Amino acid sequence: MGNKLISGLTTVAVGFAGGAAGTATVLIAKPPLFAAAQAAPAAAAATTATHQARTGPPEIIADLVERVGPAVVNIDTVTKQRNPFYDVHPFMQDPFFGPFGGFGTQQRPQKPFVLRKGIGSGFIIDPDGLIVTNNHVVAGASELSVTLPDGKKLKGKVLGKDPGTDLALVKVDGKNLPTLPMADPASLRVGEWVVAIGSPLGLQHTVTSGILSAMNRDVAVNPRVNFLQTDAPINPGNSGGPLLNLRGEVIGVNTAVSREGQGIGFAIPVSTVNDVIPQLKTRGTVERPWLGVAVDNLPEERGKMFYPAESGALVTDVTKGGPADKIGLQAGDIILEVNGRAIHGASELIWAIAKYKKGDSVKLLVSREGQKKTFTATLDKMPDKLAQGMRRSEEAPDSEE
Repeated sequence: MGNKLISGLTTVAVGFAGGAAGTATVLIAKPPLFAAAQAAPAAAAATTATHQARTGPPEIIADLVERVGPAVVNIDTVTKQRNPFYDVHPFMQDPFFGPFGGFGTQQRPQKPFVLRKGIGSGFIIDPDGLIVTNNHVVAGASELSVTLPDGKKLKGKVLGKDPGTDLALVKVDGKNLPTLPMADPASLRVGEWVVAIGSPLGLQHTVTSGILSAMNRDVAVNPRVNFLQTDAPINPGNSGGPLLNLRGEVIGVNTAVSREGQGIGFAIPVSTVNDVIPQLKTRGTVERPWLGVAVDNLPEERGKMFYPAESGALVTDVTKGGPADKIGLQAGDIILEVNGRAIHGASELIWAIAKYKKGDSVKLLVSREGQKKTFTATLDKMPDKLAQGMRRSEEAPDSEE
């Protein structure tokens, strides 16, 4: 019976949505008598279907990689870190290896600092050598080397970095280097084919593909970014590499994966890249707008609130002298809207404020003890102490995917 079933299979080509992705191969069972009667036509159809399948998505991706691959680079870093054993004792006992490699005990001097090597990815956005990558790839690096796909190595330096969005800009000396274009953020569609290129586990110029699984994901690793989600395989070392659409345009920067699941990777969206990189290029840092409130999500059991609200961001603290304090916001207020944009949680408030700059006015619709009130705040620059604290907490060396 098994042999009859196998002999009764044939292939047909099925176009993907929109036709842009070409064809796929699908197995269909036919009655054995029908298959025997149509043996020759079926064989011809199978050959045609196989040819069509081979000119579908795999060939599109292969052509894409040939075209844009030269603009994706490997980034190697060396970070100087304090040796924790040196603080205990500048000499360490080795109970196994003596001075001649035999068993015994000797005192080995310890260095106050140790060197840690790191691996990441990046992509060129300017022919004169500007490279986008993740901040956690280059954070704290004392040495930085960029390897082009042709094997050429260039010394790199960090031109600017923003721990708040985990983006960084690296500069190498180069001329007429290949570059990648940015996609229009409005063109992104959930379900579209995407390609990731990078150096997972140090394997340079590795290509993986999948789809754009979701947008505007709130991920604990960084509440300041509304991540893209993809099922294209991403691994340590892919950090900083591009997530591309089938037009070869950057839709995101690969940043993190879920340790608990498979096929769940996250990328910083191109809209955030477009906001941050110009600031890193001109002044090396990002001037982040500041409202001066600490916020949290509403409790899940809304009915237990004294003044229930369906959605919003709960103000848990107001910084004295900050923009929110100046207009009279209070702990316990629920921010419902920012300039007419509905707020559904703490992260959405952060994203909404991040779109503005110092000096901008924002109209806040607030629920206070069940009554709706409107406030207008003038945003300030985030204080240096808060920005420095963000850098210390988000530049931890263990922030790899």
